[in-house]
Amino acid sequence: MLSAMDSNQKRFVEDALDLLNELDEGLLQLEANPQASAPLEQVFRTMHTIKGGANMFGFENIGELAHHLETLYDLVRQGKMPVSDGLISITLHAFDKVRDLLQEKDASKIANAESLKDHLKIAVQFLKSVETESASSVSNGSNSAITKDELATFFIRVSPTISMTPDGNHPLVFIIQDLEALGTAKTFCYKRGDATVIHWDIFLSTTTAQPEIESYFLFVENECKVEYSKLLASDLFSSDEFRQFIEQFEAAPVTVDVLQEVVKKLAATVENKTEHEAETEEPNAAGKKKFNDTYIKVSKRKIDDLLNWISELIILQAQLVNATSHINSVEITEVTEQLEMITSRLRDTSLEIGLVPIETLVTKFKRLVRDLSKTLNKKVNFLSEGAETEMDKDVIELMAEPMIHIIRNCIDHGIESPADRKMMGKSEHGTVKLKAFNSSSYVNIIISDDGKGINRESVLKKAIERGLVTADAVLTEEETLSLIFHPGLSTASTVSDVSGRGVGMDVVKQKINDLRGYVSIKSTPGKGTSIHIKLPLSRSIIEGLLVKVEETRYVVPLNVIDRIDRISYDTLIRDNHVNKTVVVNEEILPVFSLRKKFHNETAVPKTTDIISVTVNGVKKGIAVDRIEGKMQTVMKPLGDVYQHQDFIAGSTILGDGSLALVLDPARLFQLSEN
Repeated sequence: MLSAMDSNQKRFVEDALDLLNELDEGLLQLEANPQASAPLEQVFRTMHTIKGGANMFGFENIGELAHHLETLYDLVRQGKMPVSDGLISITLHAFDKVRDLLQEKDASKIANAESLKDHLKIAVQFLKSVETESASSVSNGSNSAITKDELATFFIRVSPTISMTPDGNHPLVFIIQDLEALGTAKTFCYKRGDATVIHWDIFLSTTTAQPEIESYFLFVENECKVEYSKLLASDLFSSDEFRQFIEQFEAAPVTVDVLQEVVKKLAATVENKTEHEAETEEPNAAGKKKFNDTYIKVSKRKIDDLLNWISELIILQAQLVNATSHINSVEITEVTEQLEMITSRLRDTSLEIGLVPIETLVTKFKRLVRDLSKTLNKKVNFLSEGAETEMDKDVIELMAEPMIHIIRNCIDHGIESPADRKMMGKSEHGTVKLKAFNSSSYVNIIISDDGKGINRESVLKKAIERGLVTADAVLTEEETLSLIFHPGLSTASTVSDVSGRGVGMDVVKQKINDLRGYVSIKSTPGKGTSIHIKLPLSRSIIEGLLVKVEETRYVVPLNVIDRIDRISYDTLIRDNHVNKTVVVNEEILPVFSLRKKFHNETAVPKTTDIISVTVNGVKKGIAVDRIEGKMQTVMKPLGDVYQHQDFIAGSTILGDGSLALVLDPARLFQLSEN
């Protein structure tokens, strides 16, 4: 019998799922820097919160598991055991099972689930083994506390004795990147006029001992000179003064004497801060959260309802403007203008409500990279840039799986094994990077790796074998790489649990197409692959230019429009073709005529308006009969009849109740090329 959750249990599940994401982030940070106290305290607090909530609302099995794992991390806090790969792994896997369990709608199924017992046994056995080792140490008269590696801040100057550029493929470039991954780092590169490197200055706070740092340069010692200075046995990056001080050396290098003099002045402050860090950390964290912003949880259904009503309000406002346009009244004009301004602001605010940062996915991607790199015995770092970039929550949810598939491909197909990378003069650690940024009303996501790249000859060979292209076909580089989006096409030599069956990239492209986005690939053999995804910021409301061709109205998105020019219609009808190249504003512009493509040639106008648009970096023109003005467009989906007319992004209802078709310029030009 189904045991429905009460409101308190539902709230616990919602909060617990958020806490599990925080826990993942803390565990990954702790694994990267086992000596850091901040992520350790975050992990301990989060598990303690989950334990308390689970026991309070009737999920004692989750509470018991959290209790035993919390005990392990308390031993780490006391210095009685180290942070190990095994400890991190059993914690991640245990709470993965908790996460899966919390997807259940039946409270009794969660409370009585047998699936947590195996993880509970592992946690108990791990705890017993630690206690046994501790007791053994005491009986032998040794100190049971773990001696931690010393956290220290180094200044390292690396001066190449050969000519090289900072973006080249020399092993020294990758060694610098490896050093940065050892802890908190700030690197300055000083170059000559010809862009070759004079030297790198690296400020590094790490628990790695100096002899181990020196070992990184073992195989390049004849090609560079390396100077080491241990500045302080503490984390200087915890000092705002130190961070501000080193920023001034972006343009010119610092001397070691000056650096050590400043460090002496900062030493007392930094050590005092480190000593009291654990005591003040929790209140500070809470204060920071409170200071930054205040949040409330709202049902997504309520937000969707709000957006729908605002969409209807925009349509109603347009109808009001249309209905009162013939009334010559100053009062009515002022009211309609005020209403238009308020509606516009309400629209912008409502769109922001539905946006969430991409960083909500970053922790999931870090977990994927960690787990998959261990499975494949590869060393892979995951970097993110622009994770604060915001997207529609629905779009992020729909794009999570496609992006996971791309990252899996980067690690499995792209990144080489550590031995192969070393033979090629690369760093043993490969890099998968996610970069996000806004451009106009689009969100750009670039997922790249520094692996072996895509073998275009292999892709083409597979495509010919499968009959996707003919043997004598001449394809551009972009067309060849795009073949990997065909179902069943894979360049993997072996099929693994991860990939190799040719299933996935076609689904990735289909998902992106469904969201009216674009995807492109660039790849350089030996250097890596980059996949660029471009998605609309919002799928519901856009600014558009209303145009008319015969009796049909279209809307062209305002964000792609550069300018509008009026020319004689005779210029377009010299030849009976849809595409024409005409001279507009003293430059040659390829023009696509909507009238010649979709309408007849009766009662043609004397002039035509050319809308110059830039799509994917290329400037083209769209010819229409006339421009009717700018408008806020509420996108409405079209029926199945228009399913394959992908150059139509949607429709909108105008103020007079008539329908206008919203154009997708990029796909419109693809139609013209085909």
